[in-house]
Amino acid sequence: MHYQTEPPSAYIRCAPKPARKVLYGIAETETAGTGDPLQLVDTSTLKVYRPSNPGKALAIIHALEKQGHNVAIGAFGLKSSNFPGWKITDMDALNACFSANFAAGLLKKNKGLAWGQGCRGAQARNLALAAYTTGRLSLGNGGGAYVQTVDYFSQQYERSKS
Repeated sequence: MHYQTEPPSAYIRCAPKPARKVLYGIAETETAGTGDPLQLVDTSTLKVYRPSNPGKALAIIHALEKQGHNVAIGAFGLKSSNFPGWKITDMDALNACFSANFAAGLLKKNKGLAWGQGCRGAQARNLALAAYTTGRLSLGNGGGAYVQTVDYFSQQYERSKS
């Protein structure tokens, strides 16, 4: 039996209201439209895992990390290699509500960095989104494509709530 998970529209409600639409887009982008908050991606091999419960997710994460692999965890694809600096855990990343709020914080920080470089409005937002996936305030190296995909899924947010 598969662990019962809520759809993204349910756990996005945990996040600040102004960020919900873009967070929905991120969750759908990171999980290829499944919104699965237990999804794992081995960033070394790009193998996707969709464990049936949190315990199985943790076992997979720990096995991959023992092999020296970085893991993108949960609906927001939080990278395990960043956890020590962020002071979060694997369980935090698997918690969809926590992750939605944490992702909102990352976007806010990235937007602040973009503002610091003189970017405003849509440009700052797009660079913040690009940095969410690439780690750089640049639309290069896949950042622009990521922004387009997030925008595509974000447009579906209102329909997802019904």
